[in-house]
Amino acid sequence: MDNVIVDRKMINEMKARIKELRELYVKATPQQRYNVAIDRLQFQNSGPNILIQYVSAVEGFARSFALDYEVKDGESPDNAYIRLQYEGPIKLIRKYIAPRLQQKPKIIFGTEVWELFDIAVQFRNLLINEATFLRQGYTDGLIQACKSVLDKLAEISDVHRK
Repeated sequence: MDNVIVDRKMINEMKARIKELRELYVKATPQQRYNVAIDRLQFQNSGPNILIQYVSAVEGFARSFALDYEVKDGESPDNAYIRLQYEGPIKLIRKYIAPRLQQKPKIIFGTEVWELFDIAVQFRNLLINEATFLRQGYTDGLIQACKSVLDKLAEISDVHRK
């Protein structure tokens, strides 16, 4: 991964933090949740908000890529979209993109990038649904993993930034 080193200890810590944040959310009062929500809104360019944008960008592109494959196989765009519209990025890649490439996502993206991207998706879901916060030290590596996945998907699909 470019310029971001995330060791196994940090990866394990991130996984534990996901569980811890869910438990904290369940125990938090509405006042506590409101305070966190307001903090997130006040810091729109914070790591957690940027992570949400990156994961969502990968998800949208992966959906488009998967949709393109389904249409090339003869399915109508409307039917394919209805089936794919609520699929998350991990499932889109695992179920619709990786099989076409006849490789597992860990091979396509690299084991560490794929694992971090999976963690990024879990944190994104937590950040959206629970309006929580996330340590800056986590977001850098997770955002870089999202960039790597997006860039690799673009390379595979042969699209170019204009």
